[in-house]
Amino acid sequence: MRRTISTLAATLLLSTVAYAADPGVSDTEIKIGDVNIMTGPAAFVGKGVALGSKIAAAEINAAGGVNGRKITVITEDDGYIPARSFQALTKLIEVDGIFALNGTSGTANVLAMMPLIEENNLPTVVTTAPAELVYKPVRPSVFTFGAKYADAFYAQLKYIHGKPESKDAVYGLIRQDDDYGKEIEAGYERAVKDFGLKDGIRLRFKKGTSNFSAEIAQMKQAGVTVIVNGGIFAGAANILAEARKLGMDIQSAGVWSEGIPASAALSAPAGYDFMVADYVALTGESTEKFKAMAKQYVTDEELAGISRYTYVTYIGLKTLAHAMGECGKELTRACTIEKLKALKGFDTGGLSAPVSFDNDNQLSGTAVAVYQYDTKTGAFQERTGFEQY
Repeated sequence: MRRTISTLAATLLLSTVAYAADPGVSDTEIKIGDVNIMTGPAAFVGKGVALGSKIAAAEINAAGGVNGRKITVITEDDGYIPARSFQALTKLIEVDGIFALNGTSGTANVLAMMPLIEENNLPTVVTTAPAELVYKPVRPSVFTFGAKYADAFYAQLKYIHGKPESKDAVYGLIRQDDDYGKEIEAGYERAVKDFGLKDGIRLRFKKGTSNFSAEIAQMKQAGVTVIVNGGIFAGAANILAEARKLGMDIQSAGVWSEGIPASAALSAPAGYDFMVADYVALTGESTEKFKAMAKQYVTDEELAGISRYTYVTYIGLKTLAHAMGECGKELTRACTIEKLKALKGFDTGGLSAPVSFDNDNQLSGTAVAVYQYDTKTGAFQERTGFEQY
């Protein structure tokens, strides 16, 4: 009897030690961290991201959780400041004891958190900062979902070039003087070479610039009819507003952030049916089904705030939950990472192309679709399906 009791005690002790090695998991709960932009000028982005995690967790929990365990999402605000991202993740790891990370803020913010992610072998799905700096070099526990800015602009220019009315188009690039801008120019340069586009002018501006009158005057002088718009949010809107002031008849290609309602509202007064390319759907049956499902779990105000950032983070948590579910009851970080590495063809219900991380970069979501904003209806219209570029 003593030997039996000792054996049982040892077994329980070993089981407790195994779970102690991987915080954030109990018999009833899995804690997932989210470091995001909840305050400051870009807070509407972070709130959209946090909403995606909330909806995914609610849907998963309503279906019984992950092998009986409910998901709890713990969000920390970084204000879009990298130093605060590091502090926020430190708190999530040391105080809250999270198991994995889903929301990850911007590129610089992810890189600031990377030492903690690697040190703790923290399963991490990056959905809002799909930059090469994040997945090259590959970090074993980091999985990135999303396309390059270069591919997004290349896709738009390929579509514009194929339109009959673009036969004699003159193209012009205006972009930030930073790594983000360089990636946009890479997509522009590729399109110029592949399609023989007439490259009228290339301009750069400092981040935070709000007055683009001189730059757009140069574009008009160069005869530009297609503007590759590297501005973001108000900057992109100001570029289009200046073009309208000068009476320019243009087509405009923009970054996916301009696909959210707030950005579209800023740009709409200029009257241009501008374009964007994105690695998640902006319209169609998939988005309508998503909103119908989400309505069960969020307020009317939150439902109105759903954006492309909501979709990307929803997809991130769904893939993470799928991998955790594949591990069964004995859930560990190591097993979750291995299941994510093996993930192939995960169906997102049309919100994106199927997700596969079984590649050297642990990267997916690289296929993009092209959309055009209709100023008359105030809605985006799909121009191409998801394609690899």
